[in-house]
Amino acid sequence: MKPIRLYAAGPLAAVCTSGLFLVMQGLVGGEGEVQIEPDKQRLIPVIQDVDFKPPERMIRTVEKPPEPEPQPPMVKEPPVNTGEPGKMNISIPGVKTGPGANLITINLGSNSDGDYLPLVRVQPQYPRRAQERGIEGFAVVELTVNPDGSVPAESVVVVEAEPAGYFEANSIKAAQKFKYKPKVVNGQGQTVTGVRYKFSFNMAK
Repeated sequence: MKPIRLYAAGPLAAVCTSGLFLVMQGLVGGEGEVQIEPDKQRLIPVIQDVDFKPPERMIRTVEKPPEPEPQPPMVKEPPVNTGEPGKMNISIPGVKTGPGANLITINLGSNSDGDYLPLVRVQPQYPRRAQERGIEGFAVVELTVNPDGSVPAESVVVVEAEPAGYFEANSIKAAQKFKYKPKVVNGQGQTVTGVRYKFSFNMAK
């Protein structure tokens, strides 16, 4: 019995083996043919209409400058009347020369005969020593007037002072800067001596 079963099982095993080979071949050959459908994507065109405008050109406006004011008309200088030969007219206006100066405005007129007149009188500085001590007083100076109206420095002297020793020096310095209209006799300037002037020194209150 055993030989018969062996002979019958041999062909059956061959058939089974062949079938398995066919099935395996089919499975192996089918792996390369699997097709995967690509994802379906929908492309939506995005196009936006833009109004195209050419670049605007900037126009700068410049304001017209104002018209210049008209120039004032030229004023003709009046002719100067010198008068008769050998005569002159002089007018000295008041001028500020700083603290301590006292200038007088005088119309001298023609240089005809006449006595001397003061033109410039300079006030002296208050001495510090007297100011610190609260001392008041005066000083009288005597001077000479030259033919041109100037005062020689060496001619100024103090003839009286109260109290003595405080106001003399500053009074002399101020008197040396005096100016005068000279005394005129027959059209010629004259020297005048013995001219006196009193300086008063008072504290401000």
